Amino acid sequence: MISLAEPTSGFPPLARQYKRLVHELLEGLQLSTESVSLPVTSNAFTVGMTPGRSYLVKSGMVGMTCAGRKLFTWDEGDLILPDAAPEASDTVQYYCDGPALLHSYDTLELVRSALASDANARLWTRLLMTQQGILTRMLAAQSDAETQTTPGFAYYQPGDIIIEQGDRADYVFSLFEGSADVLVDNVVVGEVVEGEVIGALALLMHSPRSATVRAKTRCSVVKVPKDQFKTLIRNNPTMIHGLMTDMARQIKKLNERVVQLSGQ
Repeated sequence: MISLAEPTSGFPPLARQYKRLVHELLEGLQLSTESVSLPVTSNAFTVGMTPGRSYLVKSGMVGMTCAGRKLFTWDEGDLILPDAAPEASDTVQYYCDGPALLHSYDTLELVRSALASDANARLWTRLLMTQQGILTRMLAAQSDAETQTTPGFAYYQPGDIIIEQGDRADYVFSLFEGSADVLVDNVVVGEVVEGEVIGALALLMHSPRSATVRAKTRCSVVKVPKDQFKTLIRNNPTMIHGLMTDMARQIKKLNERVVQLSGQ
């Protein structure tokens, strides 16, 4: 994925992560696919692309526009998901400045397959959150400095606090590198590992953080502001499955740790 504006510092690693997640997800799914060869065109929907389908870019580049404005370019390894409002007057359009080869997927089949297992549901959730982080940074790159949003990408060193117990829940975090301890009243009660979503429960329940999350190793996270996270869920309700899977796993770990501590 290539930004047409000067990207912020977190954009390149997010773009690389997006491609990696796409590869991992599609590699584990058995999906029917069709090849679509696009020529040079100002509107790919007139020469092979179909609204509502998803596309993996195999070669070449596909540009994206909305309301007549060029936004960014998808390149090899990117997954193009369909517009959420294909009937809108400002619908998303795609163009090619050179030939491109795409693999086309039925979006409903893709989503159903992604949610058929917990592992794939987690990959799907991380992919959507990563895409949200990318789009946030693209928006920041095209905005005036005083209107830029808080970056959606952060690093933490061992011992750094990612979430503080009792704080207001303003962000949801997706941990894509490293591991972190979960503490309640300064007692370690669990662990968060790569691929898990952190902090969604407090945000969804409109409650303060119930635990502290402290980096155990060097951690890299995607930070999604609460308003954008709610919009992401509203536009992609399939994310709930992956979030519930992560929450259930974390609660199970917490219960096991509580039982262990009570026996000491």
